[in-house]
Amino acid sequence: MTYWSVNFIFLGISAVVLLVAVLVRRPRGLFWGSLVASFVLLGVLTAIFDNLMIAAGIMTYTEHNISGVQIGLAPLEDFAYPFAGVLLLPALWLLLGGVRQERGAREERRVGDGRGSHDGRGARGARTPEAEERGVRAE
Repeated sequence: MTYWSVNFIFLGISAVVLLVAVLVRRPRGLFWGSLVASFVLLGVLTAIFDNLMIAAGIMTYTEHNISGVQIGLAPLEDFAYPFAGVLLLPALWLLLGGVRQERGAREERRVGDGRGSHDGRGARGARTPEAEERGVRAE
């Protein structure tokens, strides 16, 4: 079994989880820019540190299990791991943290529309500095 065979399993799972998260949560443009920036940053860090570890002899690869395409000393297969992480972790963040984000956004809209309470508390019930100045008491 080659490294790409294993990588395709993890990349496939990560891509499916991201697809589900995007369809369920509908992230905005900032999400996609952050995803690209994260991949670029992790790609650069992977290139630097994998090359250092391979040069130091910490990691080795058998020639018949890699594609032969390399970035410096690092086989291209090594870049699949950070790519899977860039796909999977934000997808899990969307799926698991989205309820709190939606609840907070709904509360902000409600307060902004004039339908919320105006007792000087923020969306989470904390007193704001403006409320302190006006002397608004908590219930």
